[in-house]
Amino acid sequence: MKCDLKFVILLLVIIVPGTLFPNISECKNRNDFKIIELRNGNGQKVEIANYGARIVSWYVKDNQDHLRNIVLGFSTKKQYQKADAPFYSAIVGRYANRIENFTLEGKEYHLTDDDFILHGGAEGFHQKMWKIKKVTDNAVVLSVHSKDGEAGFPGNLKVEVEYVLTESNELKINYKAETDQATPVNLTNHAFFNLKGAGNGTVLDLLLKVNADQYTPLKKGGLPTGEIASVENTVFDFREFKKVSKAVNSTDAQIKLANGLDHNFVNKEVNTPLITAIDPTSGIKLEMTTTLPGVQIYTANFLTGNDKSDEGKAFKARESICFEAQFFANSPQHSNFPNTILKAGEVYKHSTTYKVSVVNSNE
Repeated sequence: MKCDLKFVILLLVIIVPGTLFPNISECKNRNDFKIIELRNGNGQKVEIANYGARIVSWYVKDNQDHLRNIVLGFSTKKQYQKADAPFYSAIVGRYANRIENFTLEGKEYHLTDDDFILHGGAEGFHQKMWKIKKVTDNAVVLSVHSKDGEAGFPGNLKVEVEYVLTESNELKINYKAETDQATPVNLTNHAFFNLKGAGNGTVLDLLLKVNADQYTPLKKGGLPTGEIASVENTVFDFREFKKVSKAVNSTDAQIKLANGLDHNFVNKEVNTPLITAIDPTSGIKLEMTTTLPGVQIYTANFLTGNDKSDEGKAFKARESICFEAQFFANSPQHSNFPNTILKAGEVYKHSTTYKVSVVNSNE
């Protein structure tokens, strides 16, 4: 792809001898796909794309001190647009997960003629070109504007997302949103993780611990029933470490309904890890802490293998896992779920932190 020559000349005149955003990978015109590199002093690197404000890659060290990319992604916009899974590691909204047509303040809002929309529908944030507002060596701020009526939702919504890679090997995602009308808001990042490395095989042997006493059961189509159920004596009890396969390979009716794990777990304590996952091969441990009330755990049940990494590795079903910090699906229909309505004058502020470390074989 060619840079706009006038823009390049202007850029050189304004910025040389320094550069405004030195860690943006390519010089292209303002509307093109860009990748921003974030680095810390420990050798970690995170790549963030402005298309969908998504994580492209996250390179971390394993138990042999080798770098592995633990996030599924691509190097071009075209690959994302053609992918079987359009949400690869993107910011999704304005309402993550599933939501039906709803009534708010006495007015009905029609989102779809189908049963529900998923992750913001046809005008979701995953396929928008986000504005790059600020870049440093280890952080980037991106923003997007969703117009009143877009995808059927009320209100002009301004969204900012900040990614920060810390010296503690944490990737922090900070969300901020404001609206001029009451509207449902539910933002998440849909990262597909494989702690062996992207495209390096199954996640069914992943050791998983979830700090949740409750989950929200599903009905057909993946919508919640409205019940908040105990995990006690169910395959959803991950309060102690167990392999992901213990749930996914079970005959449980909920697992069969979703073709694997695709369920929301209720956050028990915001200041402690909701998720702890350890890969027995690489020794990489991933912890997730969030201010949000739940996490959707998804075992990539419908990836086909058609999508491939730049190295040619196929992205197959159950060879990655998502930990999507979120409000609950379809919350406007269930008064017992945490409220997702953002009103004019209010500020939506939430954060999610993923922390990587290494577990030794004798731990």
